[in-house]
Amino acid sequence: MQPTLEELSLNARLLIRLRWVAGFGILIGTLFVSAVLGLDLQVAPLLVIGLSVLAYNTALSFVSHNDIPRAGFERIAWGQILLDWLAMIALVHFTGGITSPALIYFVLHAALSGMILLPWQVRSLTVLAILIVGGLAWLERAGWLPHVAIDELNLHNNLHENTTYIAAVMFFFGSTMFVLSELVTRIVQRLRQREEHIRQLLEARSTFVRVATHELRAPLAAGLSLMKNIEQGYAGELTEQQMALILRVISRLEGLRTLIDDLLTLARSREATAAHAPLEPDSVRAMLVKIIERETPNAEHKRIALHSDLSDDPGVIMAGPIGLQIILGNLLNNAIKYTPEGGDVWITYEVSHLAHTVEVTIADSGIGIPAADMSSIFNEFFRARNAKETQITGTGIGLSTVKTLVDRYRGVLTLESEEGKGTAVTVKLPLISKQTPREPL
Repeated sequence: MQPTLEELSLNARLLIRLRWVAGFGILIGTLFVSAVLGLDLQVAPLLVIGLSVLAYNTALSFVSHNDIPRAGFERIAWGQILLDWLAMIALVHFTGGITSPALIYFVLHAALSGMILLPWQVRSLTVLAILIVGGLAWLERAGWLPHVAIDELNLHNNLHENTTYIAAVMFFFGSTMFVLSELVTRIVQRLRQREEHIRQLLEARSTFVRVATHELRAPLAAGLSLMKNIEQGYAGELTEQQMALILRVISRLEGLRTLIDDLLTLARSREATAAHAPLEPDSVRAMLVKIIERETPNAEHKRIALHSDLSDDPGVIMAGPIGLQIILGNLLNNAIKYTPEGGDVWITYEVSHLAHTVEVTIADSGIGIPAADMSSIFNEFFRARNAKETQITGTGIGLSTVKTLVDRYRGVLTLESEEGKGTAVTVKLPLISKQTPREPL
């Protein structure tokens, strides 16, 4: 199975972090062994190797962005491996050739390659590594490449010319390379298969929830419409007791509708946050304008004033229309829902190209959140104490879903609130390079 784009990205960055350690390790180790331990090393070539590793690692760290396509990450992965092998060949040559302790780096690198590449690619690289090391040993044995000995290791000066020794080293080196790389590759493949199976199960569950809730919405909407017609007197005048019963039924049906809507949101968010779901460039501003238009009737019904201050910058991020709609829709809907009649809601949107972020803040003059409940407010199905005491229906799914999606998009979600005074939620999401966003659905 092929690694996902996210897995490729994470593994490529892991190699970059490890390479910083390797590059500085070569520099520090060379200086320490030469100056402190007094070993006669080829200091200048080894320092050049260490600096070269740091130089190309710096370049790789700059090109490894979140918004590059899969093919780009695959090229970066192959480029890292090939550059590393050139550096390791030079390192092995200048530290003793076939007698070098640095041969272990090839083994470790083959294991790391098993996390990124497909099995056949790892096997091919393993064969190539054995041929390269064998070729290096043969060139030094034939005298076509000067052998760099480290006399302080007390190795036989002509050990690199000993055919038996070379054959033994190549056998153990090659077998270790094959066994370790094959073991790592098989483990990674099993983990990918297991992850794919889990993904399919979650997808099936989300599909079931989505279909089931869709099927429930139609009869529920019909029943709620009939109850409201009765409440408004279309079926005749109601007594006070009958009106109370009808209002209780309407309240329960509206609560059920809220639950169904939240379950639909939860199912859609599960699909949007799945590891396989591709991220696409989308305009935050375009989606925010759409959400404001959608929620304006709800605000007008409660006589809530919507104050918007929106930058003209489209603010293109890597997200996807479903996830972005859930984030902005939940936050604005919550602000209106938990603000009493006649209150205010402020929507601020700005783009910072210097910080490379899009920032959306939605603040309200609503009921706020008690200080004791702030630590649990992003937990799934959690509702603040004062929210439960109101007549407002809710499930506690919204904010936890928003938090999951913001994390998925490598953003930051912050919330400030004071009970009785209101709440302000800020979402920061990373910009991408200039692209044409999709139109919001």
